[in-house]
Amino acid sequence: MYGLVKTLDDGKGGKIKLVGNALTFIIYKNYFGKDLLNDIVAFAKNNAGSDTVQKLGQLGVNVIDDLSKLTSEKQEELFSAISGYKFDTEFVLQFIASLIATAQYPQKPDITDIIVSIPPYWLADNEIITELMEFLSLFISSKKTIKNTGECL
Repeated sequence: MYGLVKTLDDGKGGKIKLVGNALTFIIYKNYFGKDLLNDIVAFAKNNAGSDTVQKLGQLGVNVIDDLSKLTSEKQEELFSAISGYKFDTEFVLQFIASLIATAQYPQKPDITDIIVSIPPYWLADNEIITELMEFLSLFISSKKTIKNTGECL
């Protein structure tokens, strides 16, 4: 299967496969009636305002472990910048469900069954959120442009 593929622990000794590719957009639309790219952009805007991103860059915070290296004053400064953080649990669950459904294609599992199979701790687990951010970046990363030279390939 093409695209980004990850297999994550379900917390019960099993694994859940996630796949992100162009089919994910169609599956998301079919299951939830919304456009995935629009929802990703809205999620990014709500969760990473320019103030927060600037503050993280200024303080040299690239990974979660960098937070512990900050002084208490700098941590307070950062936390005040992200106090408006609005985590959209509904979007995250729908996105994960779409990635699971993409992995199971051509089967068309019931969306309720998929959502119920998502371990609740995934919504607060730093490693899982990091994995999901990788999927999000797959869909919104800058595209490489191909220069049109008029030559046939």
